[in-house]
Parts: sequence; C-alpha cells; structure tokens
Amino acid sequence: MKKLAMSILASVAFVSAGHVMADADASIEYRQSIYKAVKWHMDPLGAMARGDQAFDADAALHHARQVSALSHMPLEGFGEGTEGGGAKPEIWSNFEQFSAGMERFQEHAAELVAAAEKGELQALRPAVGQLGQTCRACHDNFRERQ
Repeated sequence: MKKLAMSILASVAFVSAGHVMADADASIEYRQSIYKAVKWHMDPLGAMARGDQAFDADAALHHARQVSALSHMPLEGFGEGTEGGGAKPEIWSNFEQFSAGMERFQEHAAELVAAAEKGELQALRPAVGQLGQTCRACHDNFRERQ
C-alpha cells in the first residue's frame, strides 16, 4: 500500500511540475510575442521620428494606437514561476519597481497616441523619444543583454 501511495504521489508531483513548466513556457512565449508586436509598431514610428521614413500621420496614429493597446498586455506574462526567456530575476525580486515601469510604459504609450492625434511630426518626435527612454530603462534593469 505504501508503494502505491508513493507512486501516486510521485506521479502527481511529476504532472504538476510539467504543468508549471508548460505554463512558464507559455508565459514566456506570450510576453515575447507582445514585445515583438510592440517593436513591429515602434520601428516605423522611430524611423519617422528620425527622418529615415517619410512622415505619414495616418500610419503614425495607427502604430501609436497599437503600441498603446499592447502596453496593457505583457505584465500578466510575468507571474510567479515564469522566470527565463531573457528576463532578469530582478523582475520577481523587485516586482513593485518592475510594475511601476510597466505603468510608465502604458502612460507614455497613451501620450504617444495623443501626440500622433495631432498629425504633426513635431508632436510625434518627443513622444517617440520618451517612450523609447522608458523602454530602455526597463530593459537596462530587467532584461538580459542579448
């Protein structure tokens, strides 16, 4: 009977560990996918702001709105037990600071939309720069160098 109980207990532990692993892998994939989408939309905004691409007010507004919508999504991919994927352990040991950085991301993404709604490159440039600085600060503190 003890052997049966131990076998069942070991099986449950193994299945549970596999479930946590799958959740961690799915969480890492989820947040990395969101950040790839953010980059997809930030690249043309950055190119417009630098003058490497012609300013297109409609495209800028579209990309800014997408970045703003995406800014609300990644935090849920950083739950307990989802370490890895280029994320530094400091995210989980200093989650308040990390969460505050994510809130700044959302705020500056909303400011980017407001700037893009003006339809002027002069309004867009500083908003793109501010959001870029926000992203860089979080990457410096919480992302492994690639």
